[in-house]
Amino acid sequence: MPSDLVYVYAILPAAVPVTVAGIDGRPLRFVHDDGLAAAVSDVPAAEFEEEPLNARVRDLSWLGPRAVAHETVNAELWSHSPASLPLAFGTVFRDDAGVRTLLQSQAVALQRQLTAVAGRAEWVVALHRAAAPSADALAQANEALSSLRAQIATSAPGRAHLLRRRLAELERETLRRLDAEAADALIGLLAGVADDVFREPLPADAVERPLARLSVLVAQSAEGALQQRLEQARTHWPEPTYQLQATGPWPPYRFGGLERGDG
Repeated sequence: MPSDLVYVYAILPAAVPVTVAGIDGRPLRFVHDDGLAAAVSDVPAAEFEEEPLNARVRDLSWLGPRAVAHETVNAELWSHSPASLPLAFGTVFRDDAGVRTLLQSQAVALQRQLTAVAGRAEWVVALHRAAAPSADALAQANEALSSLRAQIATSAPGRAHLLRRRLAELERETLRRLDAEAADALIGLLAGVADDVFREPLPADAVERPLARLSVLVAQSAEGALQQRLEQARTHWPEPTYQLQATGPWPPYRFGGLERGDG
């Protein structure tokens, strides 16, 4: 078994002059094949073989500095190259020959992806609902709520109790609809200035689950327009009821890589 494996950070059209070190301070180098270059460094097999890696990624004290190194390398590559496809943490091969086989076997797809992300950055946008809309706002969204409230005010106690249960159910239904409409509207708003918008799947058990979490691919020349759209979103969904968070620009992790799964 080899003592080292070859860790791949990203695929580029060509090598670029960067001095950043890889994981564990190992030197960064490039593996070339027919118009593509993979940025790689050597890593210890004892830590990056599949079984030990699966165990170690649960250890944050081990994972933290290596994940930071992975992201630092990719940020440098992205800033020095017209296009880059950053790969997921832990992408390893037995040797340089395995990396070349990858470049050969996926050459057409990789070239297509590099063209798609050239001159572009990834932004991550999340819309949260921090509080329930006011009763008036809900009533504006569903006129039946106002009618029910009026009936409750003039009903006998027993009937009023039943109507209040119906009112609570209708408020929940209205809120779910408003949440879904807000997420869809945000996608539409950003799609007007983006090359691609990917709606990230949301974990069902998250404590603070956003209405939408979007990865957005934007031409660097269009980032001003993106900021204008984000300000429009903040005006349309204002605090304290909503919170809009946007981070970037980042290397195109969602839109690069070897595979892209649609959630």
